[in-house]
Amino acid sequence: MAADLSMAGHEVNLYELPEFANNLKPVLERGGINVVARKFPAGEELQLPGGGGSGFAKITGKVTASIKEALEGVDLVMLVVPAFGRERFAKEMAPHLRDGQVLVVWPAYFGALVVAKTLREAGCKKDVIVAETESLIYLTKKRGPAEVLVQGVKAKLDVAAFPAARTDEVVKVLQEVFPRSRIVKAKNVLQTTLTNVNLVLHPPSTLLNLPKVERALFPYYEDVGGPSWRAYDVTPAMARVMEAVDREIVSIGEQLGLKLPGLKETLRAFYGALGRDLYETVLNCYAYQLQLAPTSIEHRFITEDVPYGLVPVSHLADQVGVPTPVIKALITIACAATGRDFWKEGLTMEKLGLAGRTTKEIVEYVEKGILTTG
Repeated sequence: MAADLSMAGHEVNLYELPEFANNLKPVLERGGINVVARKFPAGEELQLPGGGGSGFAKITGKVTASIKEALEGVDLVMLVVPAFGRERFAKEMAPHLRDGQVLVVWPAYFGALVVAKTLREAGCKKDVIVAETESLIYLTKKRGPAEVLVQGVKAKLDVAAFPAARTDEVVKVLQEVFPRSRIVKAKNVLQTTLTNVNLVLHPPSTLLNLPKVERALFPYYEDVGGPSWRAYDVTPAMARVMEAVDREIVSIGEQLGLKLPGLKETLRAFYGALGRDLYETVLNCYAYQLQLAPTSIEHRFITEDVPYGLVPVSHLADQVGVPTPVIKALITIACAATGRDFWKEGLTMEKLGLAGRTTKEIVEYVEKGILTTG
């Protein structure tokens, strides 16, 4: 994102937490980031949504481990970090934010609710719009120090602010920043979180492929391909599990007054992927054809998507009265496979500010940011 937007002429600051400042050294040494955009069989190159493409991108602003420096004079803040790091980043930002800034959490995982609550509890009273997107706009892989491969980009992406009444302001800003993608207003942040495709794709594809995931542990597998398998090596039965998870999430949406598109329709909107069913759609998705899979069970496909995705979705479903047996089964299997208790590690309704609220109150909260009912 920093490279793409720098190429497009925006002044971009790149920030990392002080204890991880070494991550910035390659960028500082080179003065920027090298981008390799995927080429299609016909020879055309993938166009990046901000306006950039393949080549070296000189970072136009500051590359820093000082959050004060990073936020000074900034209009738009992009929080593009794993779900488990957001509270820390929000706490660092809280004293340095100013009125009028827009803070976008990439992607979802209830990110807008978590960040807004964290800022409030940290004493931030500035008029900052907090929003989230349904997905990352890029599908990328780090290829080396200060170099990334972009394998796919989203043609369309939903965004919502918390509260929803401010979404139009965010959409306008992001449409200007990403002119090559269609930035669309979602009803609220429950919609953007529930349409996060990672929750449906990642846990089933990893947990139902454990022999492939853990091949890297066993040298005798090297002669049959080693760990180099695709993340979405999906079988028809695996796709049916994904469809079951998808149906449960769509049902939660219905209970909350949302008409969610479902994964098959979302992949068509993202990448133009087509198929008679989800199995064919995933196989036909160009962005997934080069995506290598996890080689450890301690991968974000599990350690992020289960505790910060499926667990709070399951809690939300319980609170609004929607059964989610397949989602709960995947969480239970993930706990057993990793030896971790994701039910305890994961997001709770208390952490989201939704505990004890009725369905009506939850909807009212994400729409207005306040609770006016009993």
